[in-house]
Amino acid sequence: MRKSILVLAFAALAASAASWSIGPGGLSGWPGLPSSDVLETGVLRAGMSIEYIDTDNGSILRVPLKVCHGITEDIEVGAVIPFVPVDNSYDGSIMGDITLSGGWLYEKARGGTALKLTGRLTFPSGEKHRDRGAELAFGGVSSTTFLDFRLSMSAEYALNGGRNPFDDTITDVMYFNAGGSSFVTSDVLLYAGMNGSTSSIFKAGAGAQYLLNDNLALDGGVNIGLNDFENFEVYAGTSWTGEGF
Repeated sequence: MRKSILVLAFAALAASAASWSIGPGGLSGWPGLPSSDVLETGVLRAGMSIEYIDTDNGSILRVPLKVCHGITEDIEVGAVIPFVPVDNSYDGSIMGDITLSGGWLYEKARGGTALKLTGRLTFPSGEKHRDRGAELAFGGVSSTTFLDFRLSMSAEYALNGGRNPFDDTITDVMYFNAGGSSFVTSDVLLYAGMNGSTSSIFKAGAGAQYLLNDNLALDGGVNIGLNDFENFEVYAGTSWTGEGF
């Protein structure tokens, strides 16, 4: 009986290309690609990744710790705490900007189309130039399924206060993201996307996710900077999902 249930669960995943990892801001999604998924009540997902970033000024090694929790029906919260043990680009501190996020599944239509509204607060605990600084952002993520392919698009409006939002000039910026995901087998998923902002950041990337077992997923991929100081980024990570929290 248990085996039959697992087969049906994986079949549903293959049809919807649901996320088993953590995306931008600590919410459901994939590295660099948000999705409209929301964790069920009591489900906890924790993960970490190792990111090597090559820039015009040197290399950066970043290790973000991520957590996402389904607190009530259709609502999840997340957090990202990044550590930077190697920073040859700016010789900055070991801590990056800490991010707290929330997502609300506003609407879900027949056929797999959904809209999730998001909010984000980023604290300026990182370094100038390397990290974004203080930001308060609101936006949305929409995903829809075509056969075995899932398209996700997001937009976010943010107020940026730099390293000190009480003294620095507050500016506004729009972030956008578009990409897709698809299971190629019952436990291997491929995803790709492009993201950018009105502050001249534009990247493209692709990656893969492997479901090691019912609770553990592995991720790996590459991002290419198209007009930013980051030339390319290579990353690998893992995430664990559990219930009853």
